[in-house]
Amino acid sequence: MNRRSLLLAPAALFLGALPALAQSQVEAVAVDPNDSGTVWTVNRENNSVAVVDVDSGTLLSEITVGVWPRSLAFNADGSLLLVANQRGNVPVTTHFITPFTGTEIRGSVSVIDTATKTVVNTLTDVGTEPYGIVLSPNGKYFTISSMRSAEMIFLDATTLSEVARFQYDWDMNFITSGTIADVDEDFDGIPDLQTPRAFSIAKNSKRVYVTHLKSPWVSVLSVALDGSGVPTGVTLDSKIQQDDYPFHPINNPTPVHVIKSQGTPRFSDDIALDPNDRLALVPQQLHNVNHDPGFNYGPNLAGDFANRVYPSLTVLDLQNGSFGQPGDRSNRLHHELADTDSPAEYVPFGKGGASSVGVATLGGVGSPIVGTTATFRVSGAPTGSNVVAWFGPEMPVPITSPGLFSGSLLVTNNGLFPLFDIGGGVHAGSTGIANNPALVGTAINVQAAIIKAGEPVALTNGLRAVIGTEGYGLNKMGRRAGLPSKALFSPDGKHVLMLNRGSEDVFLYDYDKGNMTLRATFPPRYDFQERTPLDTTTPMGDLPLGWTLAPDAGTSNDDALIYVMNELTRTLSVLRVDWSTGVISQAHSQISTHTGPDLQTLSERVGEELFEDASRAQTTAGFNNSCASCHFEGGEDGNVWQRTAGPRSTIAVYGGPLLTGLGLWKGVRINLGETGPMFGGENGGHGVLTDAQQQGLDDFAKIVPVPLNPFWDPVTNDLTAQAAMGRDLFFGTNDTGTNPTGRHPGCFTCHPKEDPVSGDPRGMTADFVSTLLTDGLDFGVVHDPTCFSLQGNIVAVNVRNVNSGVNVDENEDTVPDNDRNFDGYSDLESYTPMYVDDDDNFTRDDPNSYPCLLDPFDPFSGQKLFLRQENVFSIPTKLGVVTSGPYMHDHSLVSLRAVVDPSSQMTDPVYGNAAYPTTFKFFNEFHDIRSHEDIVPNVSKTKITLNPTNVQDDIDKILAFIVSL
Repeated sequence: MNRRSLLLAPAALFLGALPALAQSQVEAVAVDPNDSGTVWTVNRENNSVAVVDVDSGTLLSEITVGVWPRSLAFNADGSLLLVANQRGNVPVTTHFITPFTGTEIRGSVSVIDTATKTVVNTLTDVGTEPYGIVLSPNGKYFTISSMRSAEMIFLDATTLSEVARFQYDWDMNFITSGTIADVDEDFDGIPDLQTPRAFSIAKNSKRVYVTHLKSPWVSVLSVALDGSGVPTGVTLDSKIQQDDYPFHPINNPTPVHVIKSQGTPRFSDDIALDPNDRLALVPQQLHNVNHDPGFNYGPNLAGDFANRVYPSLTVLDLQNGSFGQPGDRSNRLHHELADTDSPAEYVPFGKGGASSVGVATLGGVGSPIVGTTATFRVSGAPTGSNVVAWFGPEMPVPITSPGLFSGSLLVTNNGLFPLFDIGGGVHAGSTGIANNPALVGTAINVQAAIIKAGEPVALTNGLRAVIGTEGYGLNKMGRRAGLPSKALFSPDGKHVLMLNRGSEDVFLYDYDKGNMTLRATFPPRYDFQERTPLDTTTPMGDLPLGWTLAPDAGTSNDDALIYVMNELTRTLSVLRVDWSTGVISQAHSQISTHTGPDLQTLSERVGEELFEDASRAQTTAGFNNSCASCHFEGGEDGNVWQRTAGPRSTIAVYGGPLLTGLGLWKGVRINLGETGPMFGGENGGHGVLTDAQQQGLDDFAKIVPVPLNPFWDPVTNDLTAQAAMGRDLFFGTNDTGTNPTGRHPGCFTCHPKEDPVSGDPRGMTADFVSTLLTDGLDFGVVHDPTCFSLQGNIVAVNVRNVNSGVNVDENEDTVPDNDRNFDGYSDLESYTPMYVDDDDNFTRDDPNSYPCLLDPFDPFSGQKLFLRQENVFSIPTKLGVVTSGPYMHDHSLVSLRAVVDPSSQMTDPVYGNAAYPTTFKFFNEFHDIRSHEDIVPNVSKTKITLNPTNVQDDIDKILAFIVSL
């Protein structure tokens, strides 16, 4: 279908658009290069690609692809669309325990013929969990980022054959080159170049800038091209460190006693280059791990967590290849808790009508601050028009008159004043604001009209000038954003758009050489009304997954259309941004992207929405944070959070209670449905959930997929030979025929594949509860009136002391115990902890859990006290290098190798390099396969049944199995 001429329909809502900008960055939405009225988008959770006609608002086609499509890219002529399927053909509920069947393809790319809208090819040799796919600016090659296998794969755009592949060295258990200091240069326990995710390609097609999900680094790849522009090789050019956070829980455990946006960058999910490839934008979260929970911050801190996790937008200087260095043009935007929540701002409302050349749009410039000037702009005016504006009350019922007006009369006319032509179809005018404190917080309504002889009067949108004492501020985020995830530049590079997944909104910034000022938030925050979850009638839907931008060819305005994929509402939002007026408005109702049965139940979607949404009063305060701010896509954040009872790490949610066991480090929650108090006590929300919401959270956790592991044999689609032999040693079996005596170090005792009593599958963690408790939330029935089984699960049966406490004082002599297990090795940390581990007793006293009363038949008997000893922990973490780490609850060990072979930290030239400041902490009787019985004979729990003849060989085999899970 061809774009119709808009001049033939002056009163229509214009949706004509040029093809999307050549962003050359990872996108989940794309405009068809051959038909600007057609948009293609992924339906991640329904394993399909939707084709949408944005004029009619209809779903033209839905094409089944692989599991979890994450991004897409057209070839140069638009005849093919390539789709990166993160999980290949592996269902989200399949993992190493279910188990794998041998037919799994752990990542794929679907090739769609855009004319027939059919999948004509599936590429399978694309690494493990591919995430991003991008066509190079020269149109000659595609690049794919493969997250779990840490690869960047380059395909000839014509033949789709591989022409280059770059492998990051990312696994600190098996290092292929250099030392552990090279793999983890900043010593945060996370490989610097693990999980390559989003990326952008420079205009010369010779540089690729890549983000790494949990790491604060951006890698820069250099691409060598042949004479036709196809890659011949790829090398690592450099790394850009985004982290300026001086504190570290192990290297520098200095308590943070200031309420200030700071922290280590995590969850970099996008990178956008400016039009000159000089600067880049990276939206992310800052994790302030050394926030001191024992410090009194005063009564005005909205939830403890409000000073731990900060949204940010980072500007990198690509010319210098740096962030935060003297003389560079880097920057970082964030919103301080002390920043105003009621800024002076211009807030559009309603829609502008169509003029003969564009859309009548009214916006403001600067901030309407008392004692200054309010400036207004109108765009979309034909040459020779007169433009007037007026102030007045908002009309309770808008007046429409199609023959006389284009648009609606939204504001009562209390007297006209002219706006003057400043060129480019834009008119502007100013008026003074009295220096009267009584005006602060009031909103003055404005509307304007474009008058041209022989044409209907084009009425603009309405505009509220909200009077205040300060505006958004230069180089401030301006408002708190919930989980910033995507960024885009305007065509001229003078504006930036940021998409926030958690707060489900769009921020518009004016941009100049790295400096930014917030211009608008859409939907507006002023007079905010909380959306109903899964509502398809609002401009924005639930949990935006991705977007694209297309300049609007059908208007004279300097504007563009924004297409946003709303993951949970299964819809496409169509917005318009007018760059000159700073107005974002709804251009079309949400358009469905999925029909037929949904692969997720309604309950699972309800739970996912609660888990990720940062705009709900239940879960947050003032768009603070959501669960996903630390458990991004259900995973752990790789940080140590300070607690007064000792340091704790964030657990993963993967797989629900069968794989993650008891929720939270105390073991006080039996499933995700009981996490309401976390929302309230930690995040500032009220935390009260309905039964349906609790059930939804529990159901959602069960479908959060366990990451797919790249350590497998691509020929046999099974464990490598070394890992298979390690499995025999781990479980004391002889499946490979290499372990006839059933040797084992006792690993399976604490890390079983299934519950030894019930046979329920487990994620190789000893911390779990009965499925009778975790499956199904019927709060009309008390599951366990005496709390006997819960008490046993928490403190006796499955939670063990493996010397993982931080400077524990078991004998209560006020001195941390040096050698608690009497094996001859010190159990004290080689760093100074902010807080040592202490008893952490608790009750189940929240409204979202069934009560544990002293007398189950007397509701007034008081709560049963659960005694959590200082050396007993409930931090379930599945084994495997991609689902856990750093290791132990204080992250004092940086690799699994350091767990099973602690002495490697000191003696191994690769894994214990003297230049790498490793910490020393031993877990000998349970984890140390080397056992060191030369010091204290017969104390080892691992060597008794292992009887090694070559202990190093045993270590490597067992480790190979563990990292393959």
